[in-house]
Amino acid sequence: MRKRRSRSAPWVLLAVLIVVVAAIVFRPDEPQAAREGPYQIVRVVDGDTIVIMREGTQERVRFLRVNTPESVHPDAKQNTPMGKVASDFTKRELSNEKVILEFEGEQRDRYGRLLAYIFVEDENFCVTLVEEGLSPYYTAYGLSEKYDAEFRKAERDARNAHLGIWSTPESTQKYLRLKSKWGQRRSVG
Repeated sequence: MRKRRSRSAPWVLLAVLIVVVAAIVFRPDEPQAAREGPYQIVRVVDGDTIVIMREGTQERVRFLRVNTPESVHPDAKQNTPMGKVASDFTKRELSNEKVILEFEGEQRDRYGRLLAYIFVEDENFCVTLVEEGLSPYYTAYGLSEKYDAEFRKAERDARNAHLGIWSTPESTQKYLRLKSKWGQRRSVG
């Protein structure tokens, strides 16, 4: 007597395969980043803010998880030489570029600016600012959900190399005090 083969076996195998692939592709433990662009930069405002053309409107974009020293603050006493260095670096690197925005958490701040990581090709420019010593890893509003390790490494490397804001003991102490004040809160968005 011949054994009957189950006709459902191939379908069960296919269903299991689909579930496994879906679990790999759509891992719930990894935040899915919302990316938009590319957008043409209209102008660089300062080290951590640009204006882009988005859907026919000029939009101001504040970079996520960085805070470069001031260079265009209305209170001139707030502006610093290092702020000018950071602003000049951003102008040199981003002027006339098209950028991709990657959002994490709230998309706008209380001033109406978009909040995003800035990518030129595959480079996260926010991490680059920290690598260059032009900003600390700014954690006042939480940690980066996706790029925390990259930001921490970039800051550690910049500090060890005494770059930018980490170049003098006074400046280093200032930023370490600020970082202590910000704390290491978990992401709020």
